[in-house]
Order: sequence, then structure tokens, then C-alpha cells
Amino acid sequence: MNPRPGARYRHVLLTTLLAATLASCGGGSSSNNNAGGGSTPPPSQGGGEPPAPTVAELKLQTLSSRADMVSGGDALVQVTLPQGVDAASVKLLRDGTDVSAALKASDDGRTLRGLVSGLAQGSNKLEAMTAAGTAYGTLTVTNHPITGPLFSGTQLSPFECRTSESGMGSPLDANCSAATRYDWFYFTAAGAAKALADPLGPRPSDLATATTIEGKTVPFIVRVESGTINRSIYRIAVLDDPAEAGKWNGAGWNRRVVFRFGESTAAQYNQGTLQLTEVFKADAVDQQSIRALERGFAYVVSSLNINKVNANDVVAAETATMIREHIAKAYGLPRWMVGMGGSGGAIQQMMIAQNYPGVLDGIMPDAAFPDVFGTAMAVSDCRLLNRYFAANPTLAPLRQAFEGHLSTAFGKTCANWDAGNGDAVLATSGSVTPACGLNDSTKVYNPLTNPTGARCTVYDINANTLGRDPATGAAHRPLDNVGVQYGLASLRKGLITTTQFLDLNEAIGGYDVDGNIVASQRTVGDAQGLARSYEMGRLGSGGGGLATVPILSLHPYGEPGGDIHTIYNDIKIREQLKKSNGRADNQVIWLFPNPQLAALVGKPAQQVPLSLQLKDLLMTRLTLMTTWLDAITADPSALTPDKVAKYKPADATDSCWDVNDGARYQEEATMSGAGKCNALYPKTPAPRMVAGGPVSDDILKCQLKPIDDADYAPAVFTPTEKLRLQAIYPQGVCDFGKPGVGQAALKGTWLKY
Repeated sequence: MNPRPGARYRHVLLTTLLAATLASCGGGSSSNNNAGGGSTPPPSQGGGEPPAPTVAELKLQTLSSRADMVSGGDALVQVTLPQGVDAASVKLLRDGTDVSAALKASDDGRTLRGLVSGLAQGSNKLEAMTAAGTAYGTLTVTNHPITGPLFSGTQLSPFECRTSESGMGSPLDANCSAATRYDWFYFTAAGAAKALADPLGPRPSDLATATTIEGKTVPFIVRVESGTINRSIYRIAVLDDPAEAGKWNGAGWNRRVVFRFGESTAAQYNQGTLQLTEVFKADAVDQQSIRALERGFAYVVSSLNINKVNANDVVAAETATMIREHIAKAYGLPRWMVGMGGSGGAIQQMMIAQNYPGVLDGIMPDAAFPDVFGTAMAVSDCRLLNRYFAANPTLAPLRQAFEGHLSTAFGKTCANWDAGNGDAVLATSGSVTPACGLNDSTKVYNPLTNPTGARCTVYDINANTLGRDPATGAAHRPLDNVGVQYGLASLRKGLITTTQFLDLNEAIGGYDVDGNIVASQRTVGDAQGLARSYEMGRLGSGGGGLATVPILSLHPYGEPGGDIHTIYNDIKIREQLKKSNGRADNQVIWLFPNPQLAALVGKPAQQVPLSLQLKDLLMTRLTLMTTWLDAITADPSALTPDKVAKYKPADATDSCWDVNDGARYQEEATMSGAGKCNALYPKTPAPRMVAGGPVSDDILKCQLKPIDDADYAPAVFTPTEKLRLQAIYPQGVCDFGKPGVGQAALKGTWLKY
């Protein structure tokens, strides 16, 4: 009976290693005792022992993902050969089974590469060796189920499937899996997408051609792959010119991937719906998907990468990681993958780049926010302030003095936040309908009838990070407004009176553990929730991987209409980058007038200059990002902030565009001050900034200090008002000159839960 291949090769190798070990030890000589004088002569000097045979290293690595984060039972593996080792002599074993047939030698014969399948769940040992035992390498690969998780910890429960609603049939299992399917579409010269029922049949007469960024002209036919990964529905669109059944023709793919992240914020206990047509949205903003496909980019969307479905950025990062791995195995290694998307989609990009560097090589956030928890603080402040002014309508002219945001006849930012995402901290419903996104309402938390049910807050959806309070079952919550002096900056400027300042801060209130407003009682943040929010990266810090990722941020400006996408967030992100890295030259901010602003200046949207067509500007940005990332990835040196800055294109500069004539002004983006851009697009601060907080707006709970009359100058409180002020702030007021309570540096990247 022949021995197993692994045993035979290991026997040869061990024999060789044993001979080498004995030779190096002198066959048990006393050479180790000669440190003080004399030595055993080497064999070449007549010692009698033959030269020790050397065992060269065969370097094994997984290319499709990290070796400890493989999913789906297979991995793209590469074996790098040292000089003198013939590729034909190398064998690869998977837990003792010969899988060498999966490998193919490179043209220069220096590497072997192939998709190794049959990986068992858990740990797998890969060994590469030559038959003569002259070279050896090993690698442990950890395989995870395609349903996840990789690193996000215990998966969300309850969890409802949405495969049927997404046109993918009934779920195949409790993890909401669906069969992988492929659909083909073609585009006409007019830009219309039509189904291609028979991809191998005659070509339609109205079929257009596509020209890629590499100058290839191919039929404008797109294959859309649909499936489920990590309980998420995904769609991958890419050029295809089908010539053989069951085989993708990748000639048109430029090996670059655009991953679109979805908007808003909510905590939903479901998979999310994602229709096939999501990759071909027809509105002006999302026409970039069609234009990107025409240029050869792969275009990806995923239901758990929509922030309104999933406000857990760890799960979002995990899903994007697994989809990128799938692309590498099914299509080929991407040269790079860039993120795009606005609002909540910007949050996911920022958080993934910060906490899981390498998943996204570049990010293109629109109407950016840095994170969920910091935004929830601003939104919760807005809800409290809006409720106060709703109850005191005669004080409406004072709104901006406390809220910071504009309040005009066109709309009120804080009122819009209150009506929209204000419920994101409400345990009994959250910010979506039905509550928690659950069709089965019996699973939703109710403090009286179902105290152990699913809680609908953005904090509870992140309980793996925050942990849970054993007494209440609620996630440890970092929300706090103790000591916050709303309107402090306006009081100092004389925009409000001492009475108005005291009246509001006395009545502003806070939130109970379920997110209900409690009058005259401030919200107290949980110590563990605060510390873990900072350490585990649930708050934007500008640290982690953000220093080495190109950021091209586009912000359609609409604040005069009460837009919640306030542009101070771009400057907030910049301040965070500077605090963590001492620089922010990897971030570019473009300000662009949205149609709402065009209407405000008396210019109908269709009359906005052609140079200001958003769809064109979006593609200009993608072209610029392509130039930047191509240069970075062409340089094999280590990725550093200096390297990112070195290859930054000359046109990648802070800019704004004038709605009136389309003129572009290249000026450094700042919070305020001189310049055409600040005149065109004034930035308004968040409520905490008006309360004295920093522009980085990263203090969830402030440290406290005693009340000091000098802090209010030139305003002066009467003796009676001083007593009232002391009663409002018995523990003291915010000291924003110090770090926040529990504020600490990011613990690390690629954290597992």
C-alpha cells in the first residue's frame, strides 16, 4: 500500500531536516561549551562532517482574504518560489491531501497560484514542498461559513429574511440564503437597459458598445450576479460578452471595483430588500453606475451595506470583506476597490476605512457623516431642542442661537432631524416602520409585555461592541448631555439673554433607558458604553486606517432648506484626521449646489450650468480617484500617509462650484473665515459646538468643572440667576478643554468580537 502523499513528503523533509540538525550540532559534540576559547572547525576545514543541506522557504499566502478570515470553503492561494526551485517540483497539500492540480505557474515560474477548495470549517493546514525536501512552507487557513460571521461576533437575532421580497425566492435556510443566479442586460445607445434573455443568442440590433478606461471596445452587455453572503443579499454587475455557457468573459472588466453603500440610519432586524435593478438606478446621482460599468468597472451593492438596514458598521465591514473575497475568487484579484455613497452610506465607508483598513482602497463619501454614535448625539440634541421650541413657539426666532443649524422659511434642520432619525434611539420602535423592521411585531421589545424583545436602537444593534446591562438587557449606551450648556456661545455673543439661556437649559431634559424624553432630567451616559465606543471604533476618530486611504468627499449643499446633511461634518472629519495623524492631506472636500439651493437663488434646476451637472461631477471624481489609486497600487512600497500624499493628483484639491455660473474656486475648506467658498456655502455648527464643544465634535460625555462667572462674559447673572444656574448644574458644567469621559485612542484595527 502506498503511503499518503503528505506522509511521504513529510518523511523526506523530516529526514533532510534531521540530517541538517545533526550536522549543525556536530553529532552531539561539545561545541556549545567553547564560547570562551577555541571552536570546532567547520567541515570545510577538515572537521569530517559534510555540509548541512539547506531547506529553502516556500512562502504561502492567501490572496483572496486574510488567512484567518477565509469564507465559503475555498481560498485563492499563492506559493512564492525561491531561486533554484522549479515550479514543476512543488506539491501543495491540504491537511495531507494533494491539491497541487489547483495551482498554475506564473509566466516567469516564480509563483504558483490557484483556488484551493475543500477547506473544512475551522483550521486547515496547507503545506508546500519539493519532492526532494529542499524547500518547504506551511500556512494555517481558518475557514468560516459563507453565512458568517468572520469577526463581528454573535449574529443579530431575531432576524427576518427578505429573499422573496427581493425576487430571489424563498430562503433556503435560517440564515436567509438564496441560490446564486445570473441575469444579463444590454444597453442601447440611448442608455436604456434591456433584459437579454439569451446571452448566447443573436445580438440585439440596438446593442450599444462600451469603451473601457483601458481603451477596449466591447459590447455593452452586463452580467449581474445575485446571491447571499453573510446573510446579505448582494448584486455584482460587470461587463460580459458571453461566448460559452456558464463561463464569464472578463475581457471588458478593468479589474477595479466600485462598491456603493446605502443611505440613512436605522436598526433593523432583517436582511433588507435589494432588487435586481438597484445596480441600474435611473436618477441623476446613480446614473454613475451605468457610466462606471460602461468604463469597465465592476459595480456592487449589498443589502447589509445599506445603513438604513444595518447601522452596525462591524457587520457592514465584514460583509464588504466577504464580498471582496468572493470577487477575488470568482472574477480575479481586483486591482483596488473604492467605496461610494452618501449620508449613511458615507458613515459605512468612513467606519470601514478606519477600523478595517484594506477592505476599501479609497472612499468617495457624499454628504458625509463620520459615524453613527456621534451623529446620534447631534440628532438627539436636535430632538430635545426642537421639542422645546415647539412647546414655546414665541421663541422660534432663537432657534439658531441654540441649535446652530439654520432655521428658515424653507425648513428647519433640527425639526427635520427630529421627524426623521430622532427615533433611532427609541427602543420600542426605532426609526423605521414596522418597529425594528420586524414584520412579526411580537418579537419587538415592550417594557411591560415583552421586556426581553428586540430593542430598536442604534446602540442595541451594536451590542456586541458595547455589551449589555444585565439589569435591563439594554446595550450600554454612550448618550449623555450632563453639564451641556446649550447656547453658551450665543450667550457670550449677546444673541440670547441670561433668562433665555436658563429657561431652555432648565427645561431641555434628556432620555430614559428606552429613549423616551424625560423632562428636566439629563441623559447619563454609561461608563462602559462610553469607553468601548472610543476604544472599539464606534466613534469617528480619524485614526486607524483613515490616514492611508484617499478620501474624495462631495457635498451637495442644501442647508438653507433645512438640510440635515450639514456640511460642518466635512470639517469635523478633517479635525479628527488632524488630531489623530497631524495631517489631513488625504481628504479632499468638494462643495456643490444641489437643486434645492439652485431654486433658492432663483435658478431652476434645469438651468444650472452644464459644468455643474452632478452626474458629470461624480464621474469626474471617479476618474480622479482612479488616477490616484492606480498610482498608489503601482508602487509596491508600504502604504503610508506620505505615499498617499505623493500620488495625490494635482486636481485633487478642496473646491466649490458657484451655482450661478458654474465657476470653480479652489480654496482650502474651513469652518469659517474669508474666501469665496465660505461666502457661497456658510457652514453652521452642531448644538454641542454652540455649547462650547470642539470642531472635532467627538466628546460624547464631557468632564465637568465648577461654574465660573468668567466663562459667560460679557453676560452677567444676577444673584438669583446664579442660584438657578447652580440648581441646573449641581455637578458642574462641561469642560471641553479636556478629553471626554472614557475618551481613548482606538484600541486597534481588525478587531474581533
